Amino acid sequence: MKLSTKSRYALEGMLYLAIFGNEKLLSIKELSAGIQVSAAYLEQIFFSLKKAELVSTVRGSKGGFVLNEDQDEITVGKIIRAMEGNMVPVECIHSLSACKSKVRSNCVSRNVWIRISSAISDTADKLTLRELKERYIAENGGEAHENLD
Repeated sequence: MKLSTKSRYALEGMLYLAIFGNEKLLSIKELSAGIQVSAAYLEQIFFSLKKAELVSTVRGSKGGFVLNEDQDEITVGKIIRAMEGNMVPVECIHSLSACKSKVRSNCVSRNVWIRISSAISDTADKLTLRELKERYIAENGGEAHENLD
């Protein structure tokens, strides 16, 4: 399974918003400068995050983005699914009819993919934005620095 850069930048953008957006709304310009991604690309990503109801926008000169849920409720899994649709390494996990194997009637490898998919989902669904934020702040001496590198 290969995740797109949209998932990576969505996670970085959401983490930046969690760290630096507590007291104020953050614009795409501020977010893109903070995670060093083009504003146009990040705007596409945040449109998907908004569509998934993970963020909301406020219009106006002091407008910007805000988290739509508590940081304990937003998981890495939710963010990745907002970008990718799912986190399955092969499509036959959801639908056996999508299987292209010549041994489909007795597909032992499908069970391997199901276990791998479960492990990925379990890990991503347990990691919350708050946990990542706290880890970031702890690793930076208790301070939030402007660059997430």
